[in-house]
Amino acid sequence: MNSRTEISPSGDVAIPRDVRERLAWQAGTPLVLIETADGVTLRRRPACSAFPTKTLADLRALPPTLPAQPIEAISRLSDDDLRRLIR
Repeated sequence: MNSRTEISPSGDVAIPRDVRERLAWQAGTPLVLIETADGVTLRRRPACSAFPTKTLADLRALPPTLPAQPIEAISRLSDDDLRRLIR
């Protein structure tokens, strides 16, 4: 269902009550704003990370990858690719 709202002078956007109620979004609900080619999408932020918690010892025990990858290449990896790399 579509709704209308406006950006306030301070940059705030009010989500209409009927939308908040349908989505069960309360004040303080953590959201993620995703920029798309057509505008933005708001989604509830996941409660926990999709990745298992790793300690510094776990990370040090990982085998080195050769050749080293630039951060630009790493940042383009999908979540599935990252999961495969850290398991």
